[in-house]
Amino acid sequence: MKLNEFSVVSTNVTLDKSIGLITKKYLMNVDLGISTIHLKGLVDKYFLSIKEADIPIPEILQSYIEDELLVYETIYCGQNIIELGFDVSKFSFYKTHINKMLETIKLAIKSNIHFDPHPKNFVFDDNDEIRYVDFFPPYDDYLKSKRLHYAAQDEVQLIKENFKFFTKDFLVEHFCGDFLNIDKSSELIFEEIFQMAKDIGIYSDSFENFKSKAKNIRRVEDTRLQRKIFLL
Repeated sequence: MKLNEFSVVSTNVTLDKSIGLITKKYLMNVDLGISTIHLKGLVDKYFLSIKEADIPIPEILQSYIEDELLVYETIYCGQNIIELGFDVSKFSFYKTHINKMLETIKLAIKSNIHFDPHPKNFVFDDNDEIRYVDFFPPYDDYLKSKRLHYAAQDEVQLIKENFKFFTKDFLVEHFCGDFLNIDKSSELIFEEIFQMAKDIGIYSDSFENFKSKAKNIRRVEDTRLQRKIFLL
């Protein structure tokens, strides 16, 4: 599987396994009227906020601008659960991985940072140590305001809805709903994820509300993708 398949922005990802190096080259899908230098400063600031939240993240070896691309070279830290062969029918095998992802989401909620909790954004090394690997783009209020400024009138509501899903009040349901992006039958595991989230203290509402919210988040994101509306 190509690593680029896990990206929904214009990202080129290469892996040099011989030296354990991941190189990511980022390009915005939408012109927001800011310079590449400015954008890099925002990404670097976001990366620091993730580290300050004690969220495990790969070490950046170097970062720079190449033409209009942002380039980040990081230590390779393993595979996500899709690469590990995730299968809804074998949920119990991946329960430890999912619990570690929920514990990481708990840190993002505690620090009130914008966060993309898609299961593909977490990787595990040979010892099942977790790392969060998605620090571009930062879905913060500043970039949201820039995106809305350049949005067509019929895109505004959809973009607003999508941006709020990266805030602390939606992260658990967002995480769960994104399993539908991996396997359409993932609703079968919603109740188990719901219970795991309750057990670690990051969800207290009813299962029906949890399920409804998770499915709606995925529906809104799918609608945006089908209309080829990019957030950033």
